[in-house]
Amino acid sequence: MLFAHQIRRLSKILLLGLFILYGLYHSMAQAEIWHSTKTDGMNDVAIAPNGIIWLTDRNGAIWMSDNIYGSSFTLIKPGGFGRIAVAPDNVVWATGIDDSLWKFTSGNWTEVAENGIVDIAVAPDGKVWLVKRNGAISFSADQGKNFTQIAGDGFNRISVAPDGTVWLVGTNGVLWKFAKEKWIQTTASGIGDVAIAPNGLIWLAAKNGAVWSSSDDGVTFSRDEHANGIENIAAGRSGAWAVSLNGTLWRKLFSPQF
Repeated sequence: MLFAHQIRRLSKILLLGLFILYGLYHSMAQAEIWHSTKTDGMNDVAIAPNGIIWLTDRNGAIWMSDNIYGSSFTLIKPGGFGRIAVAPDNVVWATGIDDSLWKFTSGNWTEVAENGIVDIAVAPDGKVWLVKRNGAISFSADQGKNFTQIAGDGFNRISVAPDGTVWLVGTNGVLWKFAKEKWIQTTASGIGDVAIAPNGLIWLAAKNGAVWSSSDDGVTFSRDEHANGIENIAAGRSGAWAVSLNGTLWRKLFSPQF
């Protein structure tokens, strides 16, 4: 009886230890720090719904990762592009270095009859949002056939949250959000780029290269002490990808296999 009791007690201790180890492992996996990759010479980054990474490089070429890990990339288009975004249907949208607008679907590139574009984002509902060279904002609900301009100007970066809220960075570095036809200024300033993850987490790349994030709809922001020198940022289901000021591709992923 005493031996059986000791066995049961030992089993409970081992089980408790496994739970503790699992908790530590899970916390470590969720707290993955930023890592630089071997990919450099990049300009902008976007994450497709299927996890594939899309890049534009400093020469305007477009690249696509061969897997969700970003361990290798294939050249898709030789040059001429700046900013890039991927729609929920995996259609790739890109701005030209001449401020034109393009989309890539079914293996074909098509120029859209819209110009003066400096940034682009695609909402979860498929709406295509643009920032014009003059700071104005417009959107298309029909795959780029028609665009409607909304009231507001003075912006240069844009991203759209899962709930349809549009987040924008002003040319003065101030972060704004546009929701339910209302403009709301946040306390964030000195910002260079913004990206919203599918879970609503807000990522910011500051003009000084720091990275900030918010999980409370932009009420408060926390700085990521492990990120410096970041210029452009993108967010996906498993984490964030970013391009540094020197063109190196960085990643911060939450999945345990990373």
